[in-house]
Amino acid sequence: MIEAYEPEGVRARRRKVAPGDIPETAIWLDLLDPSVEEVAAIEALCGIDVPTREEMREIEVSSRLYSEDGADFMTAAVVYGLDSGKPSFAPVTFILVHGRLITLRYSEPKSFAIFSAKLCRDTASVARANGNGGVTPPPLGPAINASEERPTNAQAILIGLLETVIDRVADLLEAISADLDRIGDDVFNSSKQKRPTETDDFKSLLRRIGAAGDLTSRVRESLATIDRLLPFMQLVLDRRKPTKDAKLRVKAMIRDVHSLNDFVSFLSNKTTFLLDTTVGMISIEQNAIIKIFSVAAVAFLPPTLIASIYGMNFKDMPELNWAYGYPYALVLMVFSAIVPLIFFRYKHWL
Repeated sequence: MIEAYEPEGVRARRRKVAPGDIPETAIWLDLLDPSVEEVAAIEALCGIDVPTREEMREIEVSSRLYSEDGADFMTAAVVYGLDSGKPSFAPVTFILVHGRLITLRYSEPKSFAIFSAKLCRDTASVARANGNGGVTPPPLGPAINASEERPTNAQAILIGLLETVIDRVADLLEAISADLDRIGDDVFNSSKQKRPTETDDFKSLLRRIGAAGDLTSRVRESLATIDRLLPFMQLVLDRRKPTKDAKLRVKAMIRDVHSLNDFVSFLSNKTTFLLDTTVGMISIEQNAIIKIFSVAAVAFLPPTLIASIYGMNFKDMPELNWAYGYPYALVLMVFSAIVPLIFFRYKHWL
């Protein structure tokens, strides 16, 4: 599927187009799971080789960030599926060629839908195009007439789109942090219970910690690709003579990515701490259970000894002909079991 965005003053008009009906005035062509015919149409229109799905997955920096045939190719891992509760990441390629932005993706990140809705509703309310691609926030003073606004362009769209992607990554990190806080409360509250924590509860905690840790590592990978992309994009924009506002916006994104990387490191350490704590709690619970069995074995050892003695059939055993021999043996066994328990309680072993 190809969605074309054509400028309309400070706004953009979006429509789905067929491979043979791509408008020349489109400043953003969004390719979602494109067919062979659609890829061929884009290549013929722009005179470039669109990377394949396999090439987008390559991890070499030279395969993700490069310039070729007058076009600049930038690939980053973008989060999707956050609203469905099953977040994941997939590569997205951004191509700047002949004043046009082309995005190639095989997933549906919510960031694209959010930015597209804002762009088509009112570009000025999201980011005003300024000069050769600079993007500035909406004015704080009186509103400016639409006729005074300059139309948006490919560089402005790329910057705004990446800002939205970074915002979504920040939202995901906030969700992970909140989940880790809940896991920490569950782990430490379980230690306050007098009864042993059930195995299923520990399994659930370990699964939640594992999921959070795996998601954190994936976020780190996504941020690493974006962190490499932004300096390359700075070089690309420098060749296109960006305005001061565009440079400031890109620098702000770089700072945001660095701060998010620091937060990811904090979440990674917190995940490791919770995992170690949970494993320690499991060990404590297991030791408590083993201690109960050990105490029970020691407590029943003296009665077993007494029962073994009176189980021996010797002729001269005095209690055999005694009328109170049987009750005496029972009382002696109970007494021998109670004394060790009292001793263990005195030593605070129980």
